[in-house]
Amino acid sequence: MRAERLTDRVCFHGEGPVWWDRWQQLRFVDMFAGDVLTLAGDRVVRTPVGSAIAAVIRPRLGGGAVVAREHDLAISNLDDLSDLTGFARVDADPGMRCNEGGCDPDGGFWIGTLAYGFADGAGTLYRLDAGSLRPSAVVEGLNISNGLGWSPDGRTMYLNDSGGGTTWAFDYDPLEGPTNRRVFVRGGVGAPDGLCVDVDGGVWTARYGGGQVHRYDPNGTLSEVVELPPSRVTACCFGGADLGTLFITTSREDLPEDAEPEAGSLYSVRPGVSGLPVQGFAG
Repeated sequence: MRAERLTDRVCFHGEGPVWWDRWQQLRFVDMFAGDVLTLAGDRVVRTPVGSAIAAVIRPRLGGGAVVAREHDLAISNLDDLSDLTGFARVDADPGMRCNEGGCDPDGGFWIGTLAYGFADGAGTLYRLDAGSLRPSAVVEGLNISNGLGWSPDGRTMYLNDSGGGTTWAFDYDPLEGPTNRRVFVRGGVGAPDGLCVDVDGGVWTARYGGGQVHRYDPNGTLSEVVELPPSRVTACCFGGADLGTLFITTSREDLPEDAEPEAGSLYSVRPGVSGLPVQGFAG
């Protein structure tokens, strides 16, 4: 299976694509530019988030969005982010930054961190409770906390640790959180980066440095491979009116200017399966 190029080179380090029914548009981030990007027809609209890093954006159920920036979280009431305001520091250590995140089935927002020096075990996955609006550490000892998602029944949580080359699986309960951490997939081409889950429970993982997206059955067996020209494949999500299009972001990080000219473009493929609707933030 091969992905189709949707745009020209539109970003340096694309990440965190998300499709929200209210928007009927794809949004993603140009992480190191500090911008949210919106695919509007045949053009891409940039919105700065007021930080050197735009790590992830997710919709709020009541309108607007929550955005993870370099060191803090910001919230807006408006979908155009014109009132975006910071409200919570994630990690007190300035040597740490936010990386990837998403929302759980109950509307909580999760954000992972990494150390600028990529120190082993320094990363943490935090959860922002919709009521307290205060991030709490949940999974510690990660290298590069990256993409995460939940099974269709909400009972399994998946988390990519790029630095460790591992996709973890956890039992998940809304009250207890993630427990019984175990290896779901380890190794393979490239490093596991962004992640999403389809309606059949398949786990789709972008393989950074490998030029591919992999689909794994719920038992961890590789079942599909999507090929892309750029090597730095960063993240993926399902979108479109039927949630049947897999959108894929790519990066130019550490590439010479004349190498991989299509890197930094947005790609898509119709894999023959639909994704789960994205969960919005309840706060």
